[in-house]
Amino acid sequence: MTIRIDRLTRGCTFRFLVVTLILAFSLFSSPGVAQENNNEPSDSASNPTEESTKSPNASKPNKGKSTRKSRSGGDKKDAESSMEELEIEQTAGLDYFAPRKIDMSFGMRFYANANWCTKLHATVPFPLNWPEQTIKVTSSEIPGNVAWAFRDLPEGKKQSAQARQLVMDIASLNPNDELSLVVHVEVEKYFINPPADTSVFIIPKNLPAEMNWFMKKSPYIDIELSEIRRVAKEIGAQNHDNAWAHVESLFDWVRKNIDYRNGPILDIKTALKKRQGDCEEMTSIFVALCRASKIPARCVWIPDHCYPEFYLEDPQGEGHWFPCQVAGDRQFGQMHDYRPILQKGDRFIVPEKQGPVRYIDSFFTCKKREAGQGLDPSVEEVLDIGPLKAEIAALQAQAAAQGIQGNPEFEGNHEEQKSP
Repeated sequence: MTIRIDRLTRGCTFRFLVVTLILAFSLFSSPGVAQENNNEPSDSASNPTEESTKSPNASKPNKGKSTRKSRSGGDKKDAESSMEELEIEQTAGLDYFAPRKIDMSFGMRFYANANWCTKLHATVPFPLNWPEQTIKVTSSEIPGNVAWAFRDLPEGKKQSAQARQLVMDIASLNPNDELSLVVHVEVEKYFINPPADTSVFIIPKNLPAEMNWFMKKSPYIDIELSEIRRVAKEIGAQNHDNAWAHVESLFDWVRKNIDYRNGPILDIKTALKKRQGDCEEMTSIFVALCRASKIPARCVWIPDHCYPEFYLEDPQGEGHWFPCQVAGDRQFGQMHDYRPILQKGDRFIVPEKQGPVRYIDSFFTCKKREAGQGLDPSVEEVLDIGPLKAEIAALQAQAAAQGIQGNPEFEGNHEEQKSP
């Protein structure tokens, strides 16, 4: 049997500006610098009990500095040249600040109930290192009889990893057995502000091959739609001062023309026709407009929300990813959120699924034989974001007490799973 696990990862739940205020103690209690180091190689079979995970996107804060500086948003810059450029020019990179360390847990718990279970196979999303995020494994609850490995997606060497799964296999479980497959981590997350001078960036003319991944059609994101092409062409024909202003016009078009409405997932054709959608549809429309304008873009997924990133180059030809908040408080080129990044990207080939998927959710399958009357096997996903959960609940309660209704930041989770 195969059990689909409903995820609670994509309902817009709170106002980012309020989160910035309520979590802003980090501005004062945890000053720090985030300087970009050499990328670490992916280790798809590293032990969850090791001190830290590795990924092609890894970058670590410079512990030897106490002043606040910017660092590049690119994934390839050499550490030494990055440091030299930072001393000379700080306009070409994002500003990473207010780091906060939070203990979190990822995994699942399985209950055999009244069944003999064999050939259990499970996958769980697991966060990667990114310039704004560092993952350090602190402990795990994976029994010795479980075969496991990290799987980075996309697989292969042509494209750097955009998502990671913890893949686990168990030979058998007896009736009424319970099994915890949980990894505990320390997540260090930074707030992001835009560069001081955004006028220097340009739309890339000659993209590296791996960037084509962010220029094509994705599930629910059709860049060939006539309306997408029409809007992209009209905005592109406007007299923009620079590439940053061009992308911002695409961003503002979505915020102006698409009303926020929480609900089941829609493809962008339907969302454009209805002129409504939630964080997923608004993000997808912006991504489609960027790609139709020859600007790489991708979806970024965090618990209960998603937002887009777009890609521009600086005068030296170095590429940078910039986040923005389409649904919620207006944040363009910045992101103030401590929730962990679960994946970046919106088109993945996953061995357990048929065809490409936009979001890599949890998966579980097993063969069962009833041992008597009782419940079928069941699975409970573990996605514990530590104190952030209580802070979000407090914000939601405060909003309800103030009678705030019908806005994207305080909507509850979707009634049905939003992944296709």
